[in-house]
Amino acid sequence: MKKKVKSLALIMVLAIICSLTAACTNNRDDGGDMSNVGDNTEDTGTAPDESSDNLRDNLPKDLNFNNQTVNILYWSDVELPEFFADGEPGDRVNDAIYQRNLETEERIGVKLNFIGQPGRNTALNDYTRRVGNSISAGDHEFDIMAAYSQTVANLTYNGYCSDLSDTPYIDLDMPWWPATLTNEATVGGKLYFVSGDISTNLLYFMYATFFNKDLIAQFSLENPYELVAENKWTLDKYIEMCSGLYSDLNANGIKDYGDRFGTIIPWLSIDAFFYGSGLRTTDKNSDGTLIISPSYSSEKAIDLVVKLNDILFRSDDGLWMREDTGTINEQFSSGLVLLFTQRTKDVFLNFSKASDLSFGVVPVPKYNSTQANYITCVGNPFTLYAVAINIRDMDLASATLEALASAAYRTTTPAIFEVTLKIKYSDDPTAAGMYDLVREGVVFDLGRIYGMVLDNLTQTRFRNLVGSGSTSWASEYAGFQKALDRLLDSLNNKLVN
Repeated sequence: MKKKVKSLALIMVLAIICSLTAACTNNRDDGGDMSNVGDNTEDTGTAPDESSDNLRDNLPKDLNFNNQTVNILYWSDVELPEFFADGEPGDRVNDAIYQRNLETEERIGVKLNFIGQPGRNTALNDYTRRVGNSISAGDHEFDIMAAYSQTVANLTYNGYCSDLSDTPYIDLDMPWWPATLTNEATVGGKLYFVSGDISTNLLYFMYATFFNKDLIAQFSLENPYELVAENKWTLDKYIEMCSGLYSDLNANGIKDYGDRFGTIIPWLSIDAFFYGSGLRTTDKNSDGTLIISPSYSSEKAIDLVVKLNDILFRSDDGLWMREDTGTINEQFSSGLVLLFTQRTKDVFLNFSKASDLSFGVVPVPKYNSTQANYITCVGNPFTLYAVAINIRDMDLASATLEALASAAYRTTTPAIFEVTLKIKYSDDPTAAGMYDLVREGVVFDLGRIYGMVLDNLTQTRFRNLVGSGSTSWASEYAGFQKALDRLLDSLNNKLVN
């Protein structure tokens, strides 16, 4: 079924591209003028008619907890709204969050009580300490924990989360619980956290590659949409298109902000190229426990380091920046960057506010044309949901999670994905199909989710090496392999036992 869905999405993209190609043929000059694509697209303000909108959960129709309170410890420093409506009425996403919560409460007869606690990566220890103290005291302060992905992984490592692999009401076969995550998160037959449509931030933090249409036309470059359709959108093509675009516009003799670049790659965006190339840090043994992925030290990984360093440090056409801030986004919004790989949230937070920027979106490039699919990495600031180890009523907790996720599938996901990304902030019809490809390619890696537990020897180590300008990945990996093996053994013991 999933292969059919992906095929249909690609067919739709091809059809749109073909129609646009025919329509725009007379407007092209050498490389192709894309500035008119989608000019007549109207913001209808409504989501496309999706048959899945009516898909319901399998919770008993007469399930009623008689207005029992469900206490949810949420990360109050969450990146973007997720847990309750706190914006102005009339905002589609804000209204959808309100509707999701209301539907959940009425559906199973509960009252949702959100208890705030900072829980992002910089507050990981504080959040973990609060959970640990509550469980040790036996005060049952909360039933569900919802926090930054690596924070919940830390809770799991400390033994604070219940096994969700066989609960009364969580139905892991339903589409709001993506199998790519539940299968990955299951270790030795045990599952300690879930996510999917229930987390708005999972959609916001998908990585994609954005391109400047005006620079494509100005330099007579190939249309990225057509490259995707023809299976030519690869890392080598990405680098080729960036070549020769640098210009020292601020005339200070160094490459920095204010210059024109083929690409700028923020520190965190290195992850997108790593996973987009089909690499991983961990895999599963035959018994379902974690091992270091062979791809982590493969020739492909070594080659990826070299390719990224060539464009970022041995060429003027690329710029690497440690921080991942608004300044970097402003560089693309100002029309000074051809290709920019970033999280989808920046479409509406930054890019759409630039009146002079005409941009398109494609998946992160494949490593090469033999790679089967486009692969999407999700930024760490999405929410994982877990149930406290000392839960008194698993029926209540599991039914609440199922009802929330089910309602989100029909409310918040369409509001964010179908309306906000595809319609409200897209100036061409092809982008909708591209967002589908981006979402369908999402993968997860426990080595990354448990990265802080693993002493940052997984994704952060690779990211740091690329950012250092070094190409010595083989020797770097050899220096920490044994330590990572030991940490994985410890993690496996914690999760299985």
